[in-house]
Amino acid sequence: MVRVAAIDCGSNSTRLLISNVENGRLENLLKQHEVTKLSENLIKTNKIGDDSKRRFYKVLRKYLKIIENNNVEEVYCIGTASLRNSRNSDEIIADVKSKFNLDLKVISGEEEGYLTGIGVQSSLEDLENYLIVDIGGQSTELIYDIDKRVNVDSKEIGVVMMNENFLNQNPISGFDEENAIRFINKIFSGGDFLNRNFIGVSGTFTSIASMYLKQKKYNEDEIDRTNISYESINHLYKNLKFQTIPQIIHSYPSLDPKRAVTITSGLLLVINLLKKYEINQLKVSKSDILEGLILKYF
Repeated sequence: MVRVAAIDCGSNSTRLLISNVENGRLENLLKQHEVTKLSENLIKTNKIGDDSKRRFYKVLRKYLKIIENNNVEEVYCIGTASLRNSRNSDEIIADVKSKFNLDLKVISGEEEGYLTGIGVQSSLEDLENYLIVDIGGQSTELIYDIDKRVNVDSKEIGVVMMNENFLNQNPISGFDEENAIRFINKIFSGGDFLNRNFIGVSGTFTSIASMYLKQKKYNEDEIDRTNISYESINHLYKNLKFQTIPQIIHSYPSLDPKRAVTITSGLLLVINLLKKYEINQLKVSKSDILEGLILKYF
């Protein structure tokens, strides 16, 4: 048995998983996330800003203390869309190495999708005819099977991007909503996923599930494998789009307050994907790229 840690340095949040691994099976010991907003203002400046770096380094320092206290033997750390797209990513990779002695590997959208698929299938065994969707801050990965082969389509759209370009305030105006929907439909212009098993992973979907279940406190185990209908998600979106951010935080105590700014964008993305691909229900998985990253090596 080996104790391993995986760190996912995403566009909106930085997440940690510590697991015991034996014979390709995981026993998850600890899972945490912190909203670090690496992609904040990235579209305007083409680089990760000083505030984002400070938040990110603070969380890494916290995670490495947790890793040390848990006697972890191996640590794997990856970066995704923000680090792919920023012109100062080499500087940040060098900083992470010098400050924390941590090797941060920036992966492609395709590899991001493959690792997510590995993670999901580790907990949802014998999964076929699937469409796994991972909505991040700057990118969205569609992972699906054709003739038992895994395919990945990475799109340059995410909740932070949607917020900064279209939905930068709550309540949302009809004009901004229409522009956002046009953009979503343009990005997801192809694909035939009728009657697929839609699996939603990572922060947007787990937050939606927690809100749907009306949790008082976020509970990932209760969220796992929750089925949510299109009608329920649409109802949730219609409620949120007329609320202010403080009202959303007050109404949904299990939601990370830092996610309240982007959750309406996430809901709008999910609704339009379900509508476009004529899928009436989705299942939420707590397993994702973190599990996949560990299982890649074990």
